[in-house]
Amino acid sequence: MTLCRKNFLIEGDFDLFTSFALLAVRTPGMIVGPIAALLGTVYNALFNFIYSISPVNALGIAIILFTVIVKLIFTPLIVKQQKSTIAMQKIQPELLKIRKKYEGKKDMESQQRMSLEMQKIQKDNNVSMLGGCLPLLIQLPILYALFYIFQQAYVYVDVVGQNYDAITNVIMNIPVDTRLSALSDIIIQHKLTVDVAQAADIKNLISQLTVADWNTFTAAIGSFADQISPLLTVKNEMEYFLGVSMVTRPGLSFPGIIIPVAAGATTFIQTYALTRNSGAQSPAGQQDPTMQSMKIMNYMMPIMMGVMTINLPAGLGVYWTVSNLLQAGQTVLITKALKRHDKKLEEAGK
Repeated sequence: MTLCRKNFLIEGDFDLFTSFALLAVRTPGMIVGPIAALLGTVYNALFNFIYSISPVNALGIAIILFTVIVKLIFTPLIVKQQKSTIAMQKIQPELLKIRKKYEGKKDMESQQRMSLEMQKIQKDNNVSMLGGCLPLLIQLPILYALFYIFQQAYVYVDVVGQNYDAITNVIMNIPVDTRLSALSDIIIQHKLTVDVAQAADIKNLISQLTVADWNTFTAAIGSFADQISPLLTVKNEMEYFLGVSMVTRPGLSFPGIIIPVAAGATTFIQTYALTRNSGAQSPAGQQDPTMQSMKIMNYMMPIMMGVMTINLPAGLGVYWTVSNLLQAGQTVLITKALKRHDKKLEEAGK
């Protein structure tokens, strides 16, 4: 690593997780940008509403309300997904018969015939293999947009932006040598690249520092600490939720570790609810490779999400956790309602 005092640029070593975290320095692309702008407007309005009641935990509470709104918007898609899942469950016995018919036949012609026969069964019953994937595919760009919103809250939330501007102004008024001395070890520790002479770099850095970092910094800037400390108090009141900063990575220490653990646990709950209501537990489902794959994912996905959220903004982990709980509940309730509806139709047709 190098320390260039001439340009006041501090560089640290980069690894995969750091590079991903520094995506926040960039702006969203042509596809994600408009989505982030739209969602950011909604998030800003929710935050202002919460903040007008109480600034404490405002970001975290806004994320929870935001998640509920997003789930309500996606309810029609989730209903469609569940209809597709139930329909697929009904034709499982027929699909299983076709699989048994071609069991042991590995030649290309037999495999093609099996595929065509299965496609015909699906077409005759208006079942699409992609029907269950549609909600997930639509949510992917939204999740990517939320990465920017939660890590760059100062861009999308007016009150947070004003707070960051005020902190940046205080830091930029500190003599350069003092500023460089106070920040160099912190920046190197976080493996970042920051030009401490640029206000934009300082503003982005603000969102990535922990309470311990700020304590180290304020101890090194003398009387300027009196100006910045009240601003940091406001910042922490807004950004911390249950003792965790919503804009920084939760990491592996307590209480941050709660976020990835909760994300992983609720992913298991959500995938288990989906598997249980998809027919994977039925005799036909037990023999269907697709259903078996779903059961395997029931164990793999929680681990993947838990590991991923360690190095993502904690706000995204909170969003994912609340989203999982809501979707698990929606899955159970919607499936029961659809099955009751189908049962009434069957009884009416008798």
